[in-house]
Parts: sequence; C-alpha cells; structure tokens
Amino acid sequence: MLCIGIMTGNSLDAVDAVITEFTNTNIKDICGFSQPIPIDLADKFRHLKSLLTENNGDIDAIAANLDYGFDALHDEYVNLVADTVKKLLKQADLSPSAIDVIGFHGQTCAHCPPSINPQDNYTLQIGSGQMLSDLTSIPVVFDFRSDDLMNGGEAAPLAPVHNLHLAHGLKSKGVFPLAFCNGGNTGNIAIIYDDKVIGWDTGPFNHFVDYLTRSEKNETCDWNGKYGKQGSINLPLLKELFNHSVQTQKCENFLLKNPPKSSDPAWYKIIPALTSKQLSFADRLRTAEFFSAYILAYALRYSPIGTPNHFLIFGGGWNNPIIKEDFQNLLTGRTDVLPEHKEIFEKIKNPLAQIEWSDKYGYNGKYMEARIFADMARCKLTNEPFSYPETTGCKTPTVGGILVHPGDNNPRRWSRAAKGWTS
Repeated sequence: MLCIGIMTGNSLDAVDAVITEFTNTNIKDICGFSQPIPIDLADKFRHLKSLLTENNGDIDAIAANLDYGFDALHDEYVNLVADTVKKLLKQADLSPSAIDVIGFHGQTCAHCPPSINPQDNYTLQIGSGQMLSDLTSIPVVFDFRSDDLMNGGEAAPLAPVHNLHLAHGLKSKGVFPLAFCNGGNTGNIAIIYDDKVIGWDTGPFNHFVDYLTRSEKNETCDWNGKYGKQGSINLPLLKELFNHSVQTQKCENFLLKNPPKSSDPAWYKIIPALTSKQLSFADRLRTAEFFSAYILAYALRYSPIGTPNHFLIFGGGWNNPIIKEDFQNLLTGRTDVLPEHKEIFEKIKNPLAQIEWSDKYGYNGKYMEARIFADMARCKLTNEPFSYPETTGCKTPTVGGILVHPGDNNPRRWSRAAKGWTS
C-alpha cells in the first residue's frame, strides 16, 4: 500500500506530510514534504486552545462564538493541509489515484484523558476528513483517537504500535530491545522487547523551552541551544518544575503516575519560578532544557526491562544538542540529579546506553509522527488494532479512525470523543 500521513503538532509550525510504502513488514518512505503554517492561522489556533482550556474543552460553546469564525478557521486549515498533499504528490510525481489512503490526524486543541480526569475525559482534534478527501480525491481516515478513549484508553500516545512495526526491521540488525523517544511539545517513549511494546507520555519536552524563548526573546525556540549554553542548571528550580509544573486536573503530580498515561500542554503550568527574574534568562532556560531530558529519563523507572542499550530519537526537540547531551548523561549516570531521585536514577543507569537518530536506520525522524498516521490509516483498511491495553490502557485492542471517500457525506469537523461524548 501507498499511504500518506499528515500531522500538525502542538508547536503549530508546519504541516508535515509523508508518502510511505507498506509491503508486509517492510516500511519505506517514498517522499516527505512540509509546509509552514501561517503565523495568523497558528495564533488563531493558540487562541482557540486557550479558550478551550478556560472552558474545560467545551468546543460546542466556543465554536459558536469565535470572533474570527470557527468555520473560517477550520476551512483555512483543511485547505492548507490539502495544498500540502498536492505539493507532496507533485514532488513525488504521483497522481492521487496512486495513493490508497490518507491518514489525517487533525489539530489537537484539547485533551483530557483518564489519567488527567477519570470522571470527565475527552479528546478534541479539529479537521474534516470528508473535506480533505473531496479536495484531494483520495480516501481519508481521520478521528484516530476517539475509538481508544471511548474504549477506556488514554487516546495517546499512538506512536508505540508504529514503533513496534518499525522494530521488525531493526531486530535483525541487533538493535533490540530498544526505546523510541519522541521529543515534541510533549515527550513520549515506547519500549519494545520480546515482540511486545509498552509506551506512555512523559510530559513536556519542548513546551517550557519554547515558551521562554518565545516570551522573552521573541524566537520560536532555542536554536542549537545558543541561549541555554550560556546558563547553568538551577537545582531548586528543577525541583519546583518536577513537583509542580505537570499536573492532573486534580493537581496531582502527573510525573508520579504509573503508565499508561498521556498529557497535553493544557496541563503544563508556567510556575512563578520559571519566569522570575531572580534567575537569569539563561539559567532558567538551561534548567528547562535539563528538565526536558530529566523527566524522560526518569520515566524509565516504569520500564519493565530497565534501561535498554538502544535509544532511537525523533522529534524537533532533539535538534537542541544540550537536551540530547543531558539525556545521554542521565542514562549513563554522568550528571547530578535531585537528591530525592538519586536511588531511582542509580537503578536507571546503563553505561552501555546509546542514543541515535532514527534516521540512521532509515526512518526519517522529521516525518515520524506523520508516518504514524499513514500506518494507522493502513491498519484501519486492514482492520488491525493500533492501540492496546499496554500502550493506552484501553480495555481491548482497538482499531481507530473513520474512513471516508470522495463524495461521501460525513459532516464531522471534530472528533467524536470531544467534550460531552456519551458511550
């Protein structure tokens, strides 16, 4: 099968699209293309997300009263995605008829899974699969997360099963057992062993780093760690971040919850110590960068096999060399940690742990998240589960998504498991 996967993440920087060929267990990227999201469109989505946070995810109430109009925002977004698909096909010299299906994740605007609130959970992705199918003349699978949440799961992360599929091609190379580590706005990890996979969200990765550089330097991120390199890690700030910046709706520390679990930027708190000018910008940023690596490494306390020797990384956050080096040092025990965590990190320590970009093994990290949804769309066509109790906490293995064809009449513009869904 030839499948297109599309992802727009929480950073709202670009539409990432990839054409991937699936042949039995072989997975091969044919072509990838990214198109920037216009600043005005990204700002409107950020405003919408802030309104949803203030109103507990109630999209029905918010959509009816947006100054700039929900339908206008939605249509601009889906038209941009369709334009990206057309440019991708042109670059690959392929016609729409050559593609079996598009996997369209949509834009996540709110996410409150059971690990955040067991009584009132929902997940909200915006984007009409029908509109995209009509614009591209290709079948589309969309609304990937609702089925899992409605089956008792977290609706995230969805990367682990795709990572398991990729691992089939790595085991013969001796790269096994292994962990895949995503460094996006939110981090997540998938540990693959004995042909099994377990995975969960680890908490903020780019989130605090990008927030500081955006708000205090008017830059999108700390390119190549240029500001962080000027600072020092502040352990009191690190402790504050660990204890108070990642919470559930009931103000529990998300980092201390057992997997399966998932999170969202709505639950990341800009604590006063992060913005206090009592510490220099460079020191606060450097500590936030260390925190990104710290909580991802700390999450290995939940690994059923300890710390594996092989780590494959993907996601834009790893382009910051400071975070990558911190993660390596934390895995191998070559850096200080909070006193209360010394015993945990001593158990995590593996001097043989090696970190490599997924690209080294032929899996382009830039399009890893987009490829997840190419794979998930393929699995929808073949009726294969893409989430399991071990990866999301769902009650039973779950096939995710809605399939539409050009000319169908599916009016849905956001996910079924949005705020107020009923079983």
